[in-house]
Amino acid sequence: MDTTIAIRLVLTGTATLLILGVLTSFVSAAVAAIALGAAGWSLCAGAPFLFDSLRVHVLATGIAAALLLVGPGAYSVDARLFGWRELRMPDP
Repeated sequence: MDTTIAIRLVLTGTATLLILGVLTSFVSAAVAAIALGAAGWSLCAGAPFLFDSLRVHVLATGIAAALLLVGPGAYSVDARLFGWRELRMPDP
């Protein structure tokens, strides 16, 4: 199996899990690692980028990192299983 096809299949599976909101923290970390790894592999091997350009890889990594820090939404499967966490900041 071609490496590009395998990476696309993994990203499709992780995207499905992210859309459903299942294991959001783990899956978003995996997406960030895969996007960085695919970009590094493309740069080192001289292969074409998995997405259109390096910018798209950096954007996907940034979005996955932000989702990792923010966590799942209120209507995700994770919120239904584990409860939705609300961060309350005290008044200064």
